[in-house]
Amino acid sequence: MSRRPSGWVSLVLLVAACALLGVALPNAGNALRAATRDGVPGTFTARQLSCVRHPGHETCEWVGSFRSADGTSTLEPVRMYGRDRGSLADGRRVPAVDVGLPGRVYGPGGSREGIFTGVLLLAGYALFALVAKRHLMPPPAPPKGRRGRGGPSAARAAGASRRPAEPDAGGEGRLAGAGPHRLP
Repeated sequence: MSRRPSGWVSLVLLVAACALLGVALPNAGNALRAATRDGVPGTFTARQLSCVRHPGHETCEWVGSFRSADGTSTLEPVRMYGRDRGSLADGRRVPAVDVGLPGRVYGPGGSREGIFTGVLLLAGYALFALVAKRHLMPPPAPPKGRRGRGGPSAARAAGASRRPAEPDAGGEGRLAGAGPHRLP
């Protein structure tokens, strides 16, 4: 016998799926554009180093301005993704790509943040599929021929084979309910 899926477990899985997709979906387009370097090419000019210290490591970003290659757009202040303390100096210009993410530009090599976004998307969709399978698919059919121990059909089968032989009118011992053999 199969059990019905737990409503609470399904609710937790559904909330987790929504949370994962809620974090990943809004960033999917920008992550894909950053990974493929699809955007407005231009030049980033470094102005200031901004660092945050965490236990065990330090994370730094350069803040500066971005100017498109054709000169039509300028963004300031903007942060350069993927550049640490020693990669730039104040006033140095490097190639960059504006993918449309407010306040951030990327180097010509793109970005790998799309990998993490992709993992979040796959995990969210997998949880949705699991909840759908638990509630929308019919339960598996029990195996044919055996229903398990102690079921009604097992008791009938065991009772029929344990009946004692009863003598019939001809004096021969036969099982109850067994008729004489007749050839065609």
